[in-house]
Amino acid sequence: WKQKVGDDPRWAEADFDDSTWTAVAMPRPSGPGERGITWYRFQVHLPDPLPAEPLFILIGPMFPAYEIFVNGKLIGRYGGPIGDGHGQLYARPSAFPLPRQSKLLAAIRSEDRLLLYGAQSSSSKDSRSWIGTGASITDKTAAWQLNRKERNEPLRMMCVILLAGSAFFITLAVWRRRGFEYLWIGLFLISNTIYRMVQLAPEWLGDPDRLVAGAIANTFALASAITLLLFAWTIFDSMLRWTTWLAILLYSLGVLSLIPPVLVDWFRDHLPFYLQWVVPVLICAEGIIYADLALRALNRRENFWPIHVAVGIYVGANVVFYFSQALGAMPVGGESLTPLEIGLRSALVIFLFGMGIILSQRSSGIDREQGRLQQEMAAAAEVQSLLLSGPLTVNAEAAFETVYLPASEVGGDFYHVQTFPDGSQIALLGDVSGKGLKAAMLVSVAIGALRREKSSSPAAILAGLNEGLAGHSGGGFVTCCCVRYSLGGKVTIASAGHPAPYCMGREVEVAPGLPVGVASEMEWGETTIELRSGEQLTIVSDGVVEAANAKGELFGFERTREISGKSAREIADAAKAWGQNDDITVVTVRRRA
Repeated sequence: WKQKVGDDPRWAEADFDDSTWTAVAMPRPSGPGERGITWYRFQVHLPDPLPAEPLFILIGPMFPAYEIFVNGKLIGRYGGPIGDGHGQLYARPSAFPLPRQSKLLAAIRSEDRLLLYGAQSSSSKDSRSWIGTGASITDKTAAWQLNRKERNEPLRMMCVILLAGSAFFITLAVWRRRGFEYLWIGLFLISNTIYRMVQLAPEWLGDPDRLVAGAIANTFALASAITLLLFAWTIFDSMLRWTTWLAILLYSLGVLSLIPPVLVDWFRDHLPFYLQWVVPVLICAEGIIYADLALRALNRRENFWPIHVAVGIYVGANVVFYFSQALGAMPVGGESLTPLEIGLRSALVIFLFGMGIILSQRSSGIDREQGRLQQEMAAAAEVQSLLLSGPLTVNAEAAFETVYLPASEVGGDFYHVQTFPDGSQIALLGDVSGKGLKAAMLVSVAIGALRREKSSSPAAILAGLNEGLAGHSGGGFVTCCCVRYSLGGKVTIASAGHPAPYCMGREVEVAPGLPVGVASEMEWGETTIELRSGEQLTIVSDGVVEAANAKGELFGFERTREISGKSAREIADAAKAWGQNDDITVVTVRRRA
């Protein structure tokens, strides 16, 4: 073969003198990724007489785009227009019919753009050109396709394994709802799969455009790196240093510079060293960022060393692979993966199985911990129910009914009913600020203080409760409404920031007061009303008023007022059916005679 860089239409002519051109052994252009228009010429003398069948020339997968001339005439094109920056990301053999002449001068006008997995770095066996009959050329093409398919079998298997792994981890993420570590690993595997599927695009999608396929591959390469860092950040629960954020920024900018193939072309023309070293440097930066996160997690009690090993295998294999490419120890691709490349990329599969085992064990540990916490919460709920008084207390004149519906295992509402020797009874309903175990613990403190209280005065009871909570509320407070029913129907009420009680469908005006626990040495006023035969006093927690339906409508004060004359159970059930989002507690006092 004779080669010359440049472009001149006369070079297609059969009688052109190419004696000064460079002799090259094909398939190999002037250099891997050589840019610009290059011509190749070769002469062929066929046996005379020629075979009866038509002859064809099969050009091996050497160029992403070219035109072929025979004896000065154009006989075919491959890869689209030359010079527009497009062409094929992968080349494949292409056959063209030959004129029936025994002396042939073939000239190829090519654009030697970088082929990611083409003949510029493959063996002559993969990319040799042939002349023969239609049947023989068909056989050669079929053999090439079969060879490529067989050699890419490990890559297809890897894609299937990665997709299965991503489905496994994303399913765990959905199941865990807030299991972001599973989500990041799932997205990392999907990104890696799509990046590698671009290498199989000729088998599934034909010849992809180099600009489109290059942008897709580089975009998902960046996505895989970012999701791996998000995984490390999530599982180690480490705050990042500003130096690590800077490294992430530089890493992202570096990979972004590789996404548009047009920009890659510019780097290849003007800064070839950039493309040679940018990927190894980025892979090292990825390892440095991960190492920073891992070192910051060493003071955690959880054992992360299997994760370090799994991620270390993946990052380390990438460092070896890309530095081998940069130093020329490994060719940049080929018509299929080399055994060394397959071995290094298999580290990703090792990483996948390692992460599957590690995160499955972590998931099992979380299940055990959640089960233990649920048992403890159930025990706490049982203890809390034992601390509260019975649901119904009746004497000769009045009936006290109480209903408590916590929004979760333990709640922040409480009530207390007590009978005194003189026949009077007190009922107190309280609502602790906050939710969960902290509120439940404060409920326990409040009930303990109430059980020690000897006074039957509602104001004195609130003052004693305030004294008992002083210094033990942890910054919280308690709203309360305390009523005392005396024989004859006299009802005394004291309120500490609680919603006003209802009597016969109207709110009772009570003396205002601050919640218990806000400040020490506070006093509360008392309000006295007369409860006639058949009348009822109803006290509710804000869980009744603030119940909300699917449309966001509150149960509200008006609806509460309208049903305030019903039993405590009916009021609580109505609020719960409307849409419970907080503890619901109802206490009623009905005069019977």
